[in-house]
Amino acid sequence: MIIRYLVLIAFLCSSGAAVAQGPNTPRPEEIKAFHECLRKGGLVFNDRVQCIGKVFETCAMKLQDQTSMGMRECYSRETALWEKMILNSEKELRRNENKPTKTMLSEAARNWKAFRNNTCNIPYAMNPKGTLAPVLGMECFNRITALWALQLSEFATPLGN
Repeated sequence: MIIRYLVLIAFLCSSGAAVAQGPNTPRPEEIKAFHECLRKGGLVFNDRVQCIGKVFETCAMKLQDQTSMGMRECYSRETALWEKMILNSEKELRRNENKPTKTMLSEAARNWKAFRNNTCNIPYAMNPKGTLAPVLGMECFNRITALWALQLSEFATPLGN
């Protein structure tokens, strides 16, 4: 009887660790692919744009992720990395810039979020009951988030610095 309880406790502890990471949390190999691609791109915007989708590709290579739900999770993992990049760039810009720049940054962020959310809802509006709409919406969300992250990163680290 005690062994059953110990097995149950061990199972609950191990499944808790898996849940803590979550399906939308980037995995170490995905984080590595993301940062390696950005490093290779250097300061060249067009080279860094080629990194959009790299985490998705790394994630989707796994057979279990080749479902619409798996693809959405893969896009969510990549988007999380781009969002972290946005937060880091915004933090840097707010720390180094004057009040008018901070105001402009806040307004741009608000407008960008509205644009992204409205634009990426188009697949849902076109096909509200389709299984592909969520994947297309997440792909759009990831791409637009990535482009904003790259742009802000360029502002936060101008050439010559």
